[in-house]
Amino acid sequence: NPQINTPWKVLFDSQHDRAFITTMGIDVPTFSSLLTAGFAQAWYETAIPHEDVSAHGTPRIDKCSLDAAGALGLVLHYLNSTMHAISLQQIFTIIPSTVTQYLHFSLGLLLHTLWTPHKAKIQWPGGLDFEHCSALVVARHLRLGGAFGSIDGLKLPVQTSEDVEIARE
Repeated sequence: NPQINTPWKVLFDSQHDRAFITTMGIDVPTFSSLLTAGFAQAWYETAIPHEDVSAHGTPRIDKCSLDAAGALGLVLHYLNSTMHAISLQQIFTIIPSTVTQYLHFSLGLLLHTLWTPHKAKIQWPGGLDFEHCSALVVARHLRLGGAFGSIDGLKLPVQTSEDVEIARE
């Protein structure tokens, strides 16, 4: 049974940040956050596409080789390493066709999950937020008018043109 006493289950049950970061590139709280942000729900509520299964059918969770955490672990192992598929098969104790099928399905779920959480959203500041950020930058770097961010501690040489017409543009 791939959900009991496998290398993946030992890693997952350990809940050690160092092991998670080394193998999947994220720590335990981030892994848990991805599961609760929608990955687990999508895993349990969406039928895995297969030629003999209706895309709108009821998922058969009891027939899956991995639970939601295992599927997320599989896709993160895949994305974070250069290991061969055979290694993933051994870590998760699943056959080659299942690895391929679960990776394809889980990548889509992960993408959807990453688009969903507002906390992980990156967006440009606008309106008053932009003005506030710009004022902070300009207070420290007078020539960076209109900027809303800078890198602290990085010392890059900045040049301006002696030509007044170019400097105004």
